[in-house]
Amino acid sequence: MTFCNLITEANYADQRGVSIRSVQRERAQRVGPPFIKVGRKVYYRSAAIEAWLLSMEQVQPRSSRTTS
Repeated sequence: MTFCNLITEANYADQRGVSIRSVQRERAQRVGPPFIKVGRKVYYRSAAIEAWLLSMEQVQPRSSRTTS
């Protein structure tokens, strides 16, 4: 893994359309994707974000209506 494969905290927030503070809050609550901290900088792996998004995916239940 190299640094060129990592996404900065600001870029991740921008991609999601939320503020950096929202990303920081989610990270503190441990509800966001896994991250890597190097010193004071926070980075995300694209694969980790994708896996996290897939884990959040929800399937809509089918209607339980029956037709007579």
